[in-house]
Amino acid sequence: MKINDLRDNGVLNNAGKENENEIACDVAIVGGGPAGYVAAIRCARNGLKTILIEKDRLGGTCLNEGCIPTKTLVSVTSFLNQLKRSEDFGVSIQGFQYSLEKLRDKKQQIVSSLVQGIEFLMKKNKIRVIQGNAVALEKGVLAVEGSPQRVLYKNLILATGSVSSTLSIPGADAPDILDSKSLLELEEVPESLTIIGGGVIGMEFAFIYAALGCKVYVVEFMPQILNLVDPDVASMVKRSARKMGIQILESTRALSIETTPEGMKLINMEKRGKLDSLLTHKVAIAIGRRANLGAVDLKSLGVELNDKKNGIRVNEFMQTTNPTIYAVGDVTNQVMLAHAASRQGIISADHIAGKSDVLDQQPVPSAIFTYPEIGHIGFTEREAKEKNMDIITGKFPFRANSKAVAMQETEGFVKIVADKNTREIIGSTIIGHGATELLSLVASFTASRITIDQASQVIYAHPTLSEAISEAILDTEGEAIHLAY
Repeated sequence: MKINDLRDNGVLNNAGKENENEIACDVAIVGGGPAGYVAAIRCARNGLKTILIEKDRLGGTCLNEGCIPTKTLVSVTSFLNQLKRSEDFGVSIQGFQYSLEKLRDKKQQIVSSLVQGIEFLMKKNKIRVIQGNAVALEKGVLAVEGSPQRVLYKNLILATGSVSSTLSIPGADAPDILDSKSLLELEEVPESLTIIGGGVIGMEFAFIYAALGCKVYVVEFMPQILNLVDPDVASMVKRSARKMGIQILESTRALSIETTPEGMKLINMEKRGKLDSLLTHKVAIAIGRRANLGAVDLKSLGVELNDKKNGIRVNEFMQTTNPTIYAVGDVTNQVMLAHAASRQGIISADHIAGKSDVLDQQPVPSAIFTYPEIGHIGFTEREAKEKNMDIITGKFPFRANSKAVAMQETEGFVKIVADKNTREIIGSTIIGHGATELLSLVASFTASRITIDQASQVIYAHPTLSEAISEAILDTEGEAIHLAY
């Protein structure tokens, strides 16, 4: 759009200045989560005038209602678990208490400080942030609900994120049914809690509330909780859950939720063809998230959905079917992880700036903060076998790692999956203390297509947990040093 066009459209006055309520920009971004705010910073640093529209707080679900607040609680509950094991370390603690109110306050302080950090980055990079719901008007124009401001853009990036999925059974829409957001804001820990959904969100909250003294039940429709991990990984999580008093019901379908006269919740279920019920104080639904496709009128923008109609269709540059409009993050329903969303934001911003980087298909690492925690990248052993891939695997338990023994954190193992023919490392799963931090090392191997021969040449510091990775790599050939074959 040229200057004369902007003046004709009323964006510029005769002095060449912007009208107060109309702003022209190179890139408008709808959504300020990990995809949107990262895209905004990259656009600005690429020399593009950038405007970001966010209806709520910067940081999106991840920062305000997901990754960060839950990990704040995970850090607290991990500390509580350590206190309960104090005798194992030769330390006697007579008793301790926690304040849920103080925990909530600390969580909010941490979230607020990180939001302020993003706000600072917006100002530092001269990115204008407008608060409100974006509304698509005519081509190249956005309005903001409740504001007289109109944004005229050359390129648009949609980063509207995702929302919690709902369960279509009687009683699931009752106002006192909890979700991942309300689980973060409870004013008291219930005596008992049933979580419907044994995926990542459900299991993370199960361990959090169990550590806080709540009797937790998990109802999972699939035959295995955390159904994307290998069975030996899920088994270890289930064993740890049982120790903490968490009762897991797999292959179980919730049929309805009733409220008793006493205010309790009765969950009617079907388990392998047999009817059953469960009485509990609170119920939470954690069956995943879905793309937020209703935030902006996609049809008016000329933006099409993918074949499954569950996300926006994009190419390798994150362009939609309208070449001036991009979509990044959860709204594409490709990989619903914050770090993947940020990468997509960078790809879109660079493409708008004329750079040719594409979103490659390298595997995306995932971190699961159960107890013990899980880090994974690439193919699982089960997935590779289901695809009839010719693989070799190596596995090394932390109980044979000297640092883990010294820390008394011996639960878990490192598993390496390699292509038998090329010998490239194509996947890895780590379960145990510090697994999500150790993950970055094997992620670099996978992304760089390193072979087990090359990786086995790396010298690891002693004593460290990372030595278990070296041993697992050696075990692909039956050569682990600290395993008795």
